[in-house]
Amino acid sequence: MEWHIITSSKGGVGKTLLTLLLTARHLELDQTPLVIDLNAMNADSGALLVEGVPQVPDPKYELSITIEHPKAAEETEQLGSENIIVQRANSFYRGKKEPIPYAVGWPSNPYNLYRPSLFADFLCTIKGNLGRIQKEMGLEIKTVIIDTNYHFCNIFSQHQDYYKRYNDELKDDTITCWFLWVYRQLENLLDNKVGSDKLYKSANMIETHLKRGDNHACIMHVITPVSLISSQVVVQPQKTIEDTTERWPILSLLFTSEKKGKEEKRKRELVVEGLDKIENVEKGDYKSFMDWITDLANAHTVLQVPSGEPKKDDKKDEDKLEGGVFLKTLIKTLEDERPMNVIPLWDYHPNLQRYTDKYAKEPLANLMKYEIYESLKKLLE
Repeated sequence: MEWHIITSSKGGVGKTLLTLLLTARHLELDQTPLVIDLNAMNADSGALLVEGVPQVPDPKYELSITIEHPKAAEETEQLGSENIIVQRANSFYRGKKEPIPYAVGWPSNPYNLYRPSLFADFLCTIKGNLGRIQKEMGLEIKTVIIDTNYHFCNIFSQHQDYYKRYNDELKDDTITCWFLWVYRQLENLLDNKVGSDKLYKSANMIETHLKRGDNHACIMHVITPVSLISSQVVVQPQKTIEDTTERWPILSLLFTSEKKGKEEKRKRELVVEGLDKIENVEKGDYKSFMDWITDLANAHTVLQVPSGEPKKDDKKDEDKLEGGVFLKTLIKTLEDERPMNVIPLWDYHPNLQRYTDKYAKEPLANLMKYEIYESLKKLLE
């Protein structure tokens, strides 16, 4: 059984996009996933994958699973959703004549949140109900992809006592935590801001208890173009690169070249210059969380002048924004070898801004047309 859990330290950096990319990849490999949207009130992936199907979902393929918390303390029973609704959905893609089925789930109460003990209960309950899901929906599910609005420290504890159910009931499963980086995360870690120690401890616990057997990459580090810039910066569709970078100068550092798609429909794609070349760098072994932070810190130091101030060049102040420093640090860190668990997604297409529109049809099939999907496939090989 495979579990893919999508996390980040902030919203709007591509968790739902990564969820859709992983879902599309599993469907292309003829592996039927169950996709669960725990993104609270902003349930993008659930809405897209159910409402975006070409036909109205059949009510007979909908069921409700009661989440079991056998050891939950009385004061915590109000946390975590009581039920998960599961719905069968279909996708048509790349000339397939028959629809490709999969399952989508979402919490019945989107307001409640999970804590580490309840999240373990949640995973065990889903696994315990897979037989029912497969029988009633006519599916063979071996992969669960969970889109969350959590930092991994919210759902994976820094204390080993919370990993008993992982080591007992999920001991034969492959559990991968995908973490989307943002530019301020590195800054906070290097400055040893409050909370850094807890983050390191949680990451260590994940690697201690979940890096086992065939699970060689229990923490995946993901960098997206959106995570390299401020959340206030949005690339407008139908804009030329010159128009866009004139309005937001930081983009002149990030998106500096155009790439023509093979299909006319793909139009213009924006490329994070420098990061795109990492895709072809030699692939290395798994890099532990602490070793990854150390490599980033060392690269960051190399980019400093002896005084400790950032190197200056002939560019304007926008080039010294955190996103630019983070990008240069990433490129320096990965220039010789890319650890197998570091995934730099360098491609951005303006049309992807609208991928969360609830009226979007066939989101998975449409997503496969973009270079970002091909890039992810190559990086995961």
